[in-house]
Amino acid sequence: MKKISKSASYNPFFCLILIALLIYGCGNEEAPEVTVVSEEVKAEAEVEEKLVEKLPNLGANAEAYYTFGIGAIKDGNFGLAVLAWERATQIDPTMVKAYNYLGRAYYTQGMLEESIEAYKKTVKLEPANPEAYINLGIAYRYSEEFESAINELNKAIELNPLSALAYDEIGMALLKMGKMEEAITAYKNAAAIDPKFPQPHNHLGVAYLMQGETKEADREFKLYEELTKEKKAEQAKIMGGPPH
Repeated sequence: MKKISKSASYNPFFCLILIALLIYGCGNEEAPEVTVVSEEVKAEAEVEEKLVEKLPNLGANAEAYYTFGIGAIKDGNFGLAVLAWERATQIDPTMVKAYNYLGRAYYTQGMLEESIEAYKKTVKLEPANPEAYINLGIAYRYSEEFESAINELNKAIELNPLSALAYDEIGMALLKMGKMEEAITAYKNAAAIDPKFPQPHNHLGVAYLMQGETKEADREFKLYEELTKEKKAEQAKIMGGPPH
């Protein structure tokens, strides 16, 4: 199995609206302009204030805030969940599971710098956990910092050489960098490690299609569809219902 190089040759989404401060004019005879805050901004501020008010006082119990955040997500209150997890990590800066939830929540909302910082904390707290490096690598990829993404993903592979997900993610970063052949190699590594993992075949199909290799692309897309159906059938069997 060919390992992807960490070569130095690799080239490098609710956010709260920030209210800009009005710069007043100079001179004693000129009256300062009045800042007009739009109704939309007022509404956003009111919503945020309400969210803060709804966060209960659970004292210095980080676990309670973490659990409250999980419940808030189930109720569809994303903002409150994030506030709860942030409070949990303030109380207990070593709570890895809260950082993991925050990292995912941040990058799904486009808060990529915040996501990267949260995942950096998990890497620092669990340096022997390959999943921590995979999560950080994914956040870097979303941020289009592809070289950094590959570097973290290769660290995951050093810890777990049989991580199909890490190879697949490396392939995605390489594809974005225009390194087509290296991306294909990474996808093939992922597929070889886990023959039932659908995603590498979909990505291989895309790569082949970009190269004009339509037969190879069609083969990979069909494999992806078959494996996806099998995976859904297995999940439905576990859940005791028909696949959707």
